[in-house]
Amino acid sequence: MTARRSRLAVWLLTGALLAGAWAVSKATLPDDAATAPFPTRAGLGERVTVRDLSVTVTDVRAAGRVMDSTGWSAEGTWLVVDLEAAAVLSQDAALQLHELVIGERTFSATERGTTFRGHALIPGVARTGSLAFELPAGDLHGQAVLRLGTPTGLRLDAPLDAVVEVPIDLDDVTVQNEAVLLENGWAQR
Repeated sequence: MTARRSRLAVWLLTGALLAGAWAVSKATLPDDAATAPFPTRAGLGERVTVRDLSVTVTDVRAAGRVMDSTGWSAEGTWLVVDLEAAAVLSQDAALQLHELVIGERTFSATERGTTFRGHALIPGVARTGSLAFELPAGDLHGQAVLRLGTPTGLRLDAPLDAVVEVPIDLDDVTVQNEAVLLENGWAQR
C-alpha cells in the first residue's frame, strides 16, 4: 500500500507542478512588453490626445475605386479613413504608424497616391488628410481596429510609446463606387 501511495503522491505532485507552470506561463508578459506601446481607444469623431499625437478620425468610407487630387486612381477593395491630426510636443513629428487590424491580419496604409501616410505634423495645428487601405475582396465585414501613432524621439524607427486605436465595424461602413482622398491640408475649425 505504501508503494501505491508514493506513486499517487508523485502523480499528484507532478500534476500540481504542471498546473503551476501553466499558470505562470499565462501570467508572464510577452518579451516585448517593456517596449510595447500603451493603446488609447477612441471612437469615430472623438478627439484623443496621447503623448505626441492629437487625432480625430472624422470619417470611414469604403469604395471599389479610390482617386486623389493629382489624378492617381486604383481599383480594388478600399477602406478610406479621413482624419485630422496634430503633433503635441515635437516639431518634427510624423504619423508613422497607420495600420488596420482585421482578426489576425494587419494591413498598412497604401504608399500609392497622395495620402496622409508619414505626413509631417505640427504642434497644436491640425492637418487633414486620408489614409487608404487596400483589402482583399470580400474583407469588408466584421470588426477592425485602426492603429495610429508617432515614434518617440527623433528617430523614425524609434519605438512607439502611445498608440491610438479606433474600433471600426466594417459592416456599418458605407460602400461607394469611388472615393476621393482628401487633400493633405490645414484643418477647418
